[in-house]
Amino acid sequence: MNLQPKQEQAIEALLNPKCKYLLYGGAMAGGKSYLLRWAALYYTTWLALEYGIRNAPIGIFCEDYPTLKDRQISRIDREFPDWLGQLKDDAIHGLSFQVREDYGGAVLMLRNLDDPSKYMSTEFAAIFVDELTRNEEQTFQDLRNRLRYPGVEQVKFMGATNPGGIGHAWVKKLFVDKNTDDPEHDRFFYVHANVYDNKYVSKGYVKQLESLPEQKKKAYLDGSWDVFEGQVFTEFGRQTHVIKPITPLRSMPHYLSFDWGYSAPFASYASALIRMKSEDGQVFNRVVTYQEWYGTEKTEREWATQIYKTSVMPRFDDGYCDPSMMNTKVDGSISISNEFEKVWDELHKSRWLTLKPGTKNRLSRVAAVHNWLSIAPDGLPYWLITENCVNLIRTLPMLVYDETKVEDVDTTQEDHAYDSASYMLTQMKFIGAIGGIRRGLGMRGKMIERIQRFKPMRATIITEKQTDELLKAFETAKVQNRDWKSV
Repeated sequence: MNLQPKQEQAIEALLNPKCKYLLYGGAMAGGKSYLLRWAALYYTTWLALEYGIRNAPIGIFCEDYPTLKDRQISRIDREFPDWLGQLKDDAIHGLSFQVREDYGGAVLMLRNLDDPSKYMSTEFAAIFVDELTRNEEQTFQDLRNRLRYPGVEQVKFMGATNPGGIGHAWVKKLFVDKNTDDPEHDRFFYVHANVYDNKYVSKGYVKQLESLPEQKKKAYLDGSWDVFEGQVFTEFGRQTHVIKPITPLRSMPHYLSFDWGYSAPFASYASALIRMKSEDGQVFNRVVTYQEWYGTEKTEREWATQIYKTSVMPRFDDGYCDPSMMNTKVDGSISISNEFEKVWDELHKSRWLTLKPGTKNRLSRVAAVHNWLSIAPDGLPYWLITENCVNLIRTLPMLVYDETKVEDVDTTQEDHAYDSASYMLTQMKFIGAIGGIRRGLGMRGKMIERIQRFKPMRATIITEKQTDELLKAFETAKVQNRDWKSV
């Protein structure tokens, strides 16, 4: 075993009694797969020497068999010496590296995760997973429940991975941000590694990574968890797009958006549209999303009632929803959208809001969100989100592209907040910077003159001063709904 300093740091973390779950990695070529198999072997020796635990079953996992063969089986066959043990495939242990009795007799069980339920009756003293982010959180939870073995108090889980993939969000949440209410949250450790931590990587490959465009360089070279391979909305930044909670004026046009779910999350957002003008005469539209309803296992009536009673706005101009919400239910009863409208009619004593179907064109929704996330002439994005919309902020930057429909969002992720917001954003007219707007606009030009002017802001990071100026603009704008609907 020829470990480098950062890999040795990871081994120390793994053996730390406080550490139960360890993540190693980040950037490309950080020596992740190599460390994973040798860490598993090191751990078995440690169990035998420190605790006298022999014949311990250790799981080494990849997402499928071809990947397991390429990343681990073929490498173990070359790297692990014969005097230490043998690579076997027998009826008792299956495919495994069986350590000789003189060195503890542990069994490194080589497995794939195409169906994690296969291991529901298996116990492991430790589990090691290569490219952890290629797996959903439920896979981690299933494996986590298999971490137990008689006499072993220090059971361990170790993952090695790059950012990106369908598991990016939950891995980042648990290991990197530690933004979780998990009962073992203090036992998650993370050791970040990049290409510079691996002295065996060729200088040519390092230069290749250093020459990448800025976004890819952050992902591949630095291992940034905010920018990663396959990320759809690389424009999004918490410092750039998120502001303090504010309530736009009632006189502005307001919209609700919906993505239905019962077992899967339901997501609804309230947003306002505002027409902006900078001092140099550039006019553009801005959307502010300012209230969120998100959760599971509530009926249409429960959500409709909660939205009506807790909304900071008394009325909305329009509501846009998942087109499937308009369909009659399989039992022949009224659609989900009609259920919402029925409840609102009862509560309001008249029609409160009529829902309209959002577009079924998924690619147009992706394009619309890209447009709204871009930067407007005043230095702020066209789309701003208040920090109380926590699930939208959490899940939007985690979305990755579909592997087959390469321009679309992967629908196996937690995309409910994105779906809801994008139904609304595709209906809002995106007006980018237009110079000399007064020419040829007639009454619209006069309407624009009534809108509070914004001072140009160069920085894209929203400061306290910028937030205050934005709030002031909302408070002082004097615009009637009829004017806005003509925009």
